Amino acid sequence: MSILSDPRRSSRLAAGIGLIGFSALLPIEDRVDPTSGVSFHDAAVAHPGLLTVSALTLLGSAILTVPAITGIIHQANARGAVLARLGGFFTLLGALGHTALATVYLVMRSLAGGDPVEMAGFEERLNADVPIGVVASVLLLSFGVGLTLLAWAAMRAGLIGWWAPTVITAVVLAHAALPEDLPPVIPFTALIAIAVVFGLLGLRALTMSDAEWSPSPVAEMAMRAGAPAHAPSPEAAQ
Repeated sequence: MSILSDPRRSSRLAAGIGLIGFSALLPIEDRVDPTSGVSFHDAAVAHPGLLTVSALTLLGSAILTVPAITGIIHQANARGAVLARLGGFFTLLGALGHTALATVYLVMRSLAGGDPVEMAGFEERLNADVPIGVVASVLLLSFGVGLTLLAWAAMRAGLIGWWAPTVITAVVLAHAALPEDLPPVIPFTALIAIAVVFGLLGLRALTMSDAEWSPSPVAEMAMRAGAPAHAPSPEAAQ
């Protein structure tokens, strides 16, 4: 039986790849992003190729976020289900924010071909637009909230230790409280921490068996009740 024809295996592998992939691309994007500390116009003039790479990396991470979310929701079906679903909702909003930001990066490449004064004026008006700023802030802040809830759901489901959601919570709170003009190594280290936590969850999904990924109805009912799963013996079924 091929992977694509086996729904248990295909969903398990997609979740594992998604969890590892979306989180691993975040620190990579941070390293290649040419907009840190400069305007979009300057980045477009000096590094148009890096703007494209950064946009595609953000887009790839956003795409891989979807199977990552569904993977945690699937595994937290017995315990941590509410946290997982709430986390999935907010993380998906964050992925939409990353998709929008990737689109902005691609559009901003065209600034390099215009009059510098006019292009600077356009960028200033864009940055000052209140509705755009509110929507962007909500979407991007939702990403941290979603990752925090997903990490606690994974802990509640027994997928990872308590240290993992503690790390994610600390990273998200620090991001919200600390100023933006930090040394580059600090946000990069925070993204590495996110990649470690969700990468471990992805490795767990990739290395577990298909039966562990989708247990029998009897085993799932036992997990919901908090008891060990035991299939009925032939004698008991008679």
